[in-house]
Amino acid sequence: MKKIFLSIAAALFVALPVAAFAAPTGIQISPLSYNYEINPGESKEVSINLTNLNAAPLNYIVEIENFDQVSDEGAPSFTNENVDNSVTSLKDWISVKNISEKEGQILAKQSKDIVFKISIPTGAEPGGHYAAIFAKEVRKTETGGTQLGIATRVGTLVLVSVPGEVKKTAEISEFNPPSFFWKGGPIDLAMKVKNTGSVHYDSTGSVEVKSMLGTKTMIDMGKHTIIPDNQRSYSGTWAKKYPFGRYILKAQATDGADQTVSVEKVLWVLPLIIIIPVVVAIVILIWVIIYLRRHVKIV
Repeated sequence: MKKIFLSIAAALFVALPVAAFAAPTGIQISPLSYNYEINPGESKEVSINLTNLNAAPLNYIVEIENFDQVSDEGAPSFTNENVDNSVTSLKDWISVKNISEKEGQILAKQSKDIVFKISIPTGAEPGGHYAAIFAKEVRKTETGGTQLGIATRVGTLVLVSVPGEVKKTAEISEFNPPSFFWKGGPIDLAMKVKNTGSVHYDSTGSVEVKSMLGTKTMIDMGKHTIIPDNQRSYSGTWAKKYPFGRYILKAQATDGADQTVSVEKVLWVLPLIIIIPVVVAIVILIWVIIYLRRHVKIV
């Protein structure tokens, strides 16, 4: 089956060389994110760069949306609406410095810089505020109207922390390694860390593995930015080939104040590749002893 698949892939590669090496198209944005701390009453200017990857001019429009939910894998969910209509949010505090650049055209294979101003009101709530600046490709008809259909949209995440009384706490919301592991290594581990505070921060995760003899192994689980009331997934691999016995696994994560939270679990590793030969050897040894006691008399 594998040979058939490779043959088909090779045939398509030869028959469609242009498609295989097709140049990227659409609109490209950079940078992908900004992370600032801005005091109430102050402002900050940021710039994004838009690049037209098409071989023809590209029309665009700028959109700004809030987000306060992120998947465990880090994908934000955006919304145009404020949770409370009487209170402004980060999308209301971001504006295009030159209003004429909110929409426009970029020539083929050309780039354009657009400057935005982030103005924090004097009464802004301390903590984290989150939005994204989007650039959406707008396709025009011959008469100048907008074509319906799927439009390319790319964005830059904007993470703003307003100083004040903020919480930077965390908890390990999930860490459930198996109680027993019957195979040899490596062993994949996973955990989830939740931001229980009021501002975003970078959290580093790790798992300490302690054996019955007291030896310790540290497993790096990665580093993620977590926004308030959200959690992120962490993963890592214990690369020991044939662990054996009782181990204590200690999952650890840092919060925004560089404090460490932890959870401990017990793991028994009993690889069948070791257990079965040992059991067979013990059974044979017992049988040999019984046989000798019945049939052999030592004088």
